[in-house]
Amino acid sequence: MRLYLLHICVFIFLHASAQFDIPEPLPNTGVYAITDTVYMDVAGNDTNAGTFNAPVKSFTTALSKLPYGTAGINGGNAYGLILLKPGTYYTATGFQQYANTWQSGNTYRNVSVEGIGDVTVCGTVDTFASNTLLYLSGSHIYIRNLKLRYSNSHGILLSRSNITLPRQTNILIDGVQVDSVKGFCMLFKSIDSILVKNSSGLYGARPGSDSLTSPCQWPSGIKFLGCAYTTIHHSEIGYTRGEGLNFHNSHYGLAYNNLLHDNSSNIYDDNSANLIIRNNLIYNTPGINKRYWRTCPADTGANWSGTGILLANEGACINGNGPGHNFCRLDCSFPSESFWDVDSVYVFNNLFQNTSSVFSFWEGNTNVTGTNCIRNVFFFNNTVSGITGDSLANLIGVVNFYFPSYNPIFNSFYSYLSNVKIMNNIFSYDTSAFARLIPVRKVFSALHPGPMDITFSNNLWIQSHSSLGVGDVVRYELPFSSSLFKDSIYSVTPCETNSSYIYDAPVPFTILTEDFNYSPRRSPLSNVGAIELDSFCLIETKVFEPSFSKDIKVYPNPFHKNLELTVSNWGNKSAKSFNLEIEDLMGRIVWQGKLTNSNTTVDLAGFNKGVYLLKIQDEQFFSVKKIVKQ
Repeated sequence: MRLYLLHICVFIFLHASAQFDIPEPLPNTGVYAITDTVYMDVAGNDTNAGTFNAPVKSFTTALSKLPYGTAGINGGNAYGLILLKPGTYYTATGFQQYANTWQSGNTYRNVSVEGIGDVTVCGTVDTFASNTLLYLSGSHIYIRNLKLRYSNSHGILLSRSNITLPRQTNILIDGVQVDSVKGFCMLFKSIDSILVKNSSGLYGARPGSDSLTSPCQWPSGIKFLGCAYTTIHHSEIGYTRGEGLNFHNSHYGLAYNNLLHDNSSNIYDDNSANLIIRNNLIYNTPGINKRYWRTCPADTGANWSGTGILLANEGACINGNGPGHNFCRLDCSFPSESFWDVDSVYVFNNLFQNTSSVFSFWEGNTNVTGTNCIRNVFFFNNTVSGITGDSLANLIGVVNFYFPSYNPIFNSFYSYLSNVKIMNNIFSYDTSAFARLIPVRKVFSALHPGPMDITFSNNLWIQSHSSLGVGDVVRYELPFSSSLFKDSIYSVTPCETNSSYIYDAPVPFTILTEDFNYSPRRSPLSNVGAIELDSFCLIETKVFEPSFSKDIKVYPNPFHKNLELTVSNWGNKSAKSFNLEIEDLMGRIVWQGKLTNSNTTVDLAGFNKGVYLLKIQDEQFFSVKKIVKQ
């Protein structure tokens, strides 16, 4: 682990706008190409050969049919694939490849797993699987197209209990859905280069235990533990009793285009450095049962909804003992491990809705020896709308700093902040409904030796406060939305009809070239918040003609493959041609076409399941319809 520290130490002295270079993993390519495949089927037989026409039934048998590598060739590595044919694979104990079935002497068996069609690996609702549903130890592997559910442990666990080769490398998770597990939906430990995409972790740390009161502690939805070069995008994490997305003792991480919602803390950065968190939709659902935001479900006190992003240094080692902070890093021993404290974190172009604290800083575990550091943190060009929770809950800040501890006898046992910049954001929420909510809350011990280096600039606020900085503006007329942005983001789009959201400020970093919708940012001045002012938002200045919208029928809705569009009174339409666009929940255009006659069939079989917006418009009129792919 100490090898990485040199690399990071060089980076943090670079210009703040430098883009992190986070390579994607390389499974199934070049020398890592898969050479052997075994097929499984719920109706298979373990005496079969494991071919497509003669599949095996159990994962243990499928694994045994894949070879180890050859000593002295390709590092002794072989790369195999287990393909699961369509069906539901009920398991009492899960599918595992521990280190002892990955390594044999100086040879190794690296195994990827993929589902063909609709594949579910699960326990039952009444009898959860007793172990992790899928555990793999290999490198340069992938897991694709699987549904994993109902386990008393984890959905996916990637970890290698091997003293000489403890780290896995180059892992791809694609199209994997995990829900209803008592542990982590996905836990990745000590991995270099891992990509999670088009996946989901729902109801992690959820099933059972609803009668527990304080104190209690829970796993995360998806956790990167001691990892390097991690990426997660176009994925969903929701309804987790613990943190949603958790970077712990990791460095070089990227999270973008994700839905992170209804977790007790939606994103947690614990002792992790060099992170970019951008273009995500982070929210809590109004009216949802409070136990989704309450860490201990049977507590009865008033509570806020889940935090947007929380940063802290808990000082927890992975394998070692005797932790202590030393020059803004955590050093552990037996075995020797080192991890940087929170450092060089860039959070921008995100939409926050109905969280409690949007951006929160916590002192962490101050019983760990030494001074821990939270430094070089940049929260810029984000849009915040709405707050959710119990109005009687304890005092809290939209931006929250909580550092109450300091022991003058052991004067190095504390946490400090350095170079924290909150700039070019929009903060809008209901000031009357939540009187115990304040814009910025700072709780520091009167003896705290500092530094407390926090700067606010060029933000739009709905409420005045004592921490206003240079260029900060208060607009009491700022609206706040109650409808979820995942259905429409028009309510916070800066345009002529939303003029209170328009405020130009200097671009803070050169990496800010696009907005939440991937529209170009203007330079040198750009609109504050996550969404740029451009022609996209001017769609709302067109005339909305109710009769025009009423004439357009879209069916079936929800749809599975084809979407039919019919237009009545076509002969009376002046345009006779309309532009069609379909946007996903992140506001990106995923399909474009033309409506040139009264009946059109659109093939959308390739779309992922979910909610989309269909826009029909010409130069004068427009209509927007919500469509659902099942």
